[in-house]
Amino acid sequence: MKHLFLKNFWLSVKFALLALLSLSICACGDKTPTSNATSTAQTEQIVATVGGQPIYLHEVDTAIQIQRYDLLLSEYEMRFAQLTQMVNAKQDQIGGDVEWLLEYPEPPRIEIDTGTRPVRGNPQAPVALTVFCSYQSVHCAQVHPHLLALLDAYPGWVSLQHVDYPMHFHREGRNAARAARCAARQGSPWAYADGLYARARHLDSGVYPLLAKQLSLKAEDLAACMQEPEVSALVESDLAFAKAQSFGNVPIVLINGLYTRGPKSYEHYAMWVARELERNGIAPGSLHPQADRYSTGGEPQVQHTQLPLRLEGTSLSTAAENSSALIAIEDNEAVRFATGASLLQKVRIAYIHKDHVILNNDGVIERLNLRGEQSESTDLPPLTSRTPRDAATMQRIEQPTGETRKLIPADGVLPLGQEWLRQQLLEREELAKKFVLAEHEVDGYKLLRLEGITDSEFFTALGLEEGDVVLRVNDEWVHSGQNPLWDALVSGEVTDVTFMRNGLPQRLQYTVAESGYFDDLNSAPGNTNNAGKNSSDGEAAGESGSAEDKSDDEEASDADTDEDGEEDDDDGA
Repeated sequence: MKHLFLKNFWLSVKFALLALLSLSICACGDKTPTSNATSTAQTEQIVATVGGQPIYLHEVDTAIQIQRYDLLLSEYEMRFAQLTQMVNAKQDQIGGDVEWLLEYPEPPRIEIDTGTRPVRGNPQAPVALTVFCSYQSVHCAQVHPHLLALLDAYPGWVSLQHVDYPMHFHREGRNAARAARCAARQGSPWAYADGLYARARHLDSGVYPLLAKQLSLKAEDLAACMQEPEVSALVESDLAFAKAQSFGNVPIVLINGLYTRGPKSYEHYAMWVARELERNGIAPGSLHPQADRYSTGGEPQVQHTQLPLRLEGTSLSTAAENSSALIAIEDNEAVRFATGASLLQKVRIAYIHKDHVILNNDGVIERLNLRGEQSESTDLPPLTSRTPRDAATMQRIEQPTGETRKLIPADGVLPLGQEWLRQQLLEREELAKKFVLAEHEVDGYKLLRLEGITDSEFFTALGLEEGDVVLRVNDEWVHSGQNPLWDALVSGEVTDVTFMRNGLPQRLQYTVAESGYFDDLNSAPGNTNNAGKNSSDGEAAGESGSAEDKSDDEEASDADTDEDGEEDDDDGA
């Protein structure tokens, strides 16, 4: 009874606040000189004095602008839900086209300084997306593909920055944030983060080294880095930064500072991006001069350099800034250069890998291979092209023939390192034996179930588990007559896999990425807030227990819920 009374009390308070806010908005909506004068008077209204010093209404409103907007958004959503019912009823009566005129409330613009965090995409882009998220949040994992799609849809015009904001009920939230920062130290700030989001529902201590291995990173170095206090301090700094903005639950996405709360659709984010481009005088559909460079999810295209340079050898250190490369310039003898060293005018070393280095050639990313390595690497699986598939292929993938409903959205995109995948596929025949006949049939063939994969690095890295029934790879069935998985992984295209687990459909996507590339040379590991020295978190990097795989409407400890237990499932309009 007490709980019911308190719930009704707070509902009454909430609706009273909405009513007051509505009256305030109505008053401000009148554009007459009288209302403008009234509005100015309200803005300058003194609402308290302390020792004779006034506190003005506008100061209060500025301090709670996010909370006021959240109330306004709740009112809009109630109105829209009611309007939708009325529109549907009227359409059933008289038919006809519908023109929606209820305007979405303009969000406040939050001015923040994101510092020197790594930038995905063009660092000079006129539209900056700042994402406050937790890698264990299923809502953030849901939003992440939309943001990557924006980078693809507006190459050169949009950039993306991540701010760590692990929720207190995300048991692996801080660990995942530390792991992502440590992966950035090894030159993989984005591919590793993509992998974490894809595993958001199943994060535990075993995921971090496994994801590192499949991206050809050093798992031991990553584990050591996660234990260093400096990394923990950076995560806690981001968390304090987010809380200082009075933000609620993740995801929070700022679009040039415009505040959006909760998971939204791609169309919702694209609407604000288009408006911001227009506000900056950029016509719809305009092509950015560097669109080709930023056309793959914000990741710059890396070409082999044509400069008169020859890489004779490399020496790697766990701290990126201590690595060196033996490079001959033109016909001179090879000299050892450190990360950041200048080779020619406007040409410097951005990052050093085992068999190549990344160069910054006057702002253009280029690759210099170890002498003789180019011909030896031809057996590597091709990198995945992010060129969108044609509509007909996507239709076959997402809605197989005979199905009336589309497949569920993919849980995420798992990046697979070229070298790791090459090594794994050397055991293809043994891996194929893990597919055994299942009970059900399709087209006269038995479906295939995975068996004996508990200790398999390959299938675990793909997010597959014992007993999963693999149904489809891209637009083809997987059955006793064919298994297109192997060819799909080396096709150079996104591999889309649908499978059944415990009677429920699941879907994952895979890309082949060359580990170690970072997306912008100005945010190279070791020079940013996200990637300092190779040090790690003083907090226990191995917090016990991982969140169980629960849907967002179950336990508050595993879902992105408000502290009072209400689910934050704001889906937008």
